[in-house]
Amino acid sequence: MNAEKILDLFSLEGQLAIVTGGAGRLGVQHCKILHDAGARVISFDVARNGELDGIAEQVVVDITSHNAVTRTVDTLVSVCGRIDILINNAAFNPRVGKDADATSDEHWSPYEIYPESTWRKEFAVGLDGTQWCTQAVAKYMIPQNRGCIINIASTSAITAPDHRKYKPGKFKSVAYPIIKAALVMHAKDWASYFSRVAPCIRINSVCFGAVNFGSMDPEFLAKLGERNMLGRPARPDEYQGVILFLCSKAAEFITASTLVADGGQTAW
Repeated sequence: MNAEKILDLFSLEGQLAIVTGGAGRLGVQHCKILHDAGARVISFDVARNGELDGIAEQVVVDITSHNAVTRTVDTLVSVCGRIDILINNAAFNPRVGKDADATSDEHWSPYEIYPESTWRKEFAVGLDGTQWCTQAVAKYMIPQNRGCIINIASTSAITAPDHRKYKPGKFKSVAYPIIKAALVMHAKDWASYFSRVAPCIRINSVCFGAVNFGSMDPEFLAKLGERNMLGRPARPDEYQGVILFLCSKAAEFITASTLVADGGQTAW
């Protein structure tokens, strides 16, 4: 095996990567693999996470604010000189089981009474934030004709939520699958645009299935296992390879695509 060639194919040495929602549980995993591959990683989040110490620089920024995102990216480029990777990861995805908290109850409301304020909040983070961050980095990626953007979508972008796996009276947010489906087309739309102005910039979306962070109720965990062909949800670090692949030289001919990693769930 030519180890040097393989390592070079997946190396992100010297690149600068932004991960929105980097302080979240899945965001931390994205930051870790980018860091391990040699990138300088910046977390954009409204919160900080001690797990990112030594892995990512944590920038507190509200990505729902177009002005705040623009100023933050401009400052980052003035200091670092470049941006190579953007992972649009930030989203509202309320926890279930033992991880659930009272503040997320409104996200599980029946559709006919789903709060307008919650709807707007979810769209502001999941869709508006993605657009503002993409615009802000594109301004710098286009002149260099180089860059990689990944939109973190979901199996909910492909199939409707199965509310049967939740407790009675609980329903997956009506906004969540709509936003995730929009992120898939957002990537395709931007890829088409980049093809005219800077064809070496790639943007793709990924559709991930459920993740077991080790604190799910056994009954709920079993229901998730029944939903895919591997019989279990993903481990927290199991999507790292997907992120690294799409950011690396190994995926240089891939853009406007949607990579599905769901244990076979959406094939059924």
